Amino acid sequence: MTIHLNAGNLWTEEYVRKVIELNAQHKDDDIQVKSLFGSIAKLTPTARSWNRLPYLEWGEIDRLIAMIRAHGMKIRYTLNASCFGSLQHFKEDWDTKLKSDIMDLHSMGVDEWTITSPLLMMQLRDMFPDDFLEVSTIAEVSTPTDAVRWKKLGANGVNLSTNINRDFDAIKGVVATGIEVSILANEACLYRCPFRRECYNLSSHDSQRSEELFSFYPFRYCNEMRMKDAAEWLKARMVLPQWMKIYQKETRVNWYKIAYRTHPYETAIPILEAYMKQMHAGNYLDLWPTISHLGKTEEPKDKQYISCEKLDGLNFINMFVDPIVDCNVHICGTTCRICDAVVESMQR
Repeated sequence: MTIHLNAGNLWTEEYVRKVIELNAQHKDDDIQVKSLFGSIAKLTPTARSWNRLPYLEWGEIDRLIAMIRAHGMKIRYTLNASCFGSLQHFKEDWDTKLKSDIMDLHSMGVDEWTITSPLLMMQLRDMFPDDFLEVSTIAEVSTPTDAVRWKKLGANGVNLSTNINRDFDAIKGVVATGIEVSILANEACLYRCPFRRECYNLSSHDSQRSEELFSFYPFRYCNEMRMKDAAEWLKARMVLPQWMKIYQKETRVNWYKIAYRTHPYETAIPILEAYMKQMHAGNYLDLWPTISHLGKTEEPKDKQYISCEKLDGLNFINMFVDPIVDCNVHICGTTCRICDAVVESMQR
């Protein structure tokens, strides 16, 4: 079975042409970029503050969408704000701008959407009966019941909570509901991060990251935790490029989301190339589009190194396929120290 990638969209012609080129190079490797996800500044609600997003005129957007569709890919537009503020504010925005923006995008060929809000899910299902509607990973879907609830609201697909990325039984349970399942492969957020909900809420309310407020909260806080304890990188539920086939075989998940959409071309392309090649033997941290600039911290991959080659030599992922330990019943780093021990062994 072909692995389908949903890759971040940088909204530039240079980037789109490179994705087209990579698809051509790997057409016989059972892997293809099938959709590009992302959003545009100030046009629609998203889980990124507007100063981290590109601003394009409608004509430019229309041209890029046409190029992407002409090469067999889709735009999966992110309407993934975790909070809209008050219901009154959302209603005003919906009536004056948001609904119109969505209809304009749809007329340009956008017929796939990633959504966090149940209300917005229901609104779009009423508007576009045949569109593909996907639940954002921000909604933290982690059980079959979660998936079925969303299906009843109109969802066709779901990006799983990254917390269950290594819980193979949980993934298989969601797959069994019949919903299209996608796994976010390269987000290195802290495992069960205490800042995660607030992080997305602040961004959804357009909190700009250029001002030092509360010591660049929350990005500096979580990044410094990882810089102090390298095992936190391994505890993060990253899926290496060479592990996608293992996941596909064990869980029947064919879709993998590759994140980097608010980062430069020079950051994005090496990550995408690694996933297209389905192999990365270098630094685990190379696959994560860093947020160090947002927290004004040091660049992690310049200071820390976790060898993916050594991880594979230790059969690391197989510890979760045939679980040696159940992460759900242990205190990470206390009653289970597998990730700590692996990182410590690499640093000796």
